[in-house]
Amino acid sequence: MNNILDELPCKAGWLTGARSDPITGLVAFPDLYPRAVVDALDSAAAEHTLFGLAIGDVDDLKIHVEHTNATDPDSFGHLAGNALMTELGAVCREWFADTELPAGCVSTFGGDEVIIVATGITERGFTDSVTDLRDRCRDALPCTVSFASTVVGPGLVWPSKDPAVRAKFLLAAVDRALFAAKASRRAARGPAGAVVTVDLAQAVRDAA
Repeated sequence: MNNILDELPCKAGWLTGARSDPITGLVAFPDLYPRAVVDALDSAAAEHTLFGLAIGDVDDLKIHVEHTNATDPDSFGHLAGNALMTELGAVCREWFADTELPAGCVSTFGGDEVIIVATGITERGFTDSVTDLRDRCRDALPCTVSFASTVVGPGLVWPSKDPAVRAKFLLAAVDRALFAAKASRRAARGPAGAVVTVDLAQAVRDAA
């Protein structure tokens, strides 16, 4: 039996043959976007099912790296950051194996971000699953991880009919909400390890 930490976090035929990110063991982001996201959004719309997307970003990674490099003689450069991302990848893969997501994957998203996509989910179930991942990160890692998530329903009125534009809009809306939450925390108005739910309908209205 294979160890789950040796396997890519993919379910139900997602991204067969995708490249593994060497630091996290997650799907390498270029294999996820744009094609897989665009295709999944189209399939979810055609089947009148839900599509869930969440992005996580490590809180205070720079502070952690600077502290580790200052106190650990064996740590220098980006080694502490790479070590934390390796731990984060392991937590994500264990969570993904334990979680009842019918289909989807966990991927890198550049820098210290990870992205979760899933189909065939319920809105409450997906949000609860993301919260569980946040909690696991808090318990296992030296830094908290904040998340923004959303669920796309078949009734959403998109700002464009182009599937590629829709996918870009979705990722950007969630990522911007995440960074707004992190900015609020830096201004001492929000918690570490936040889970923000993005109202896509409002995001569409704001973009109009």
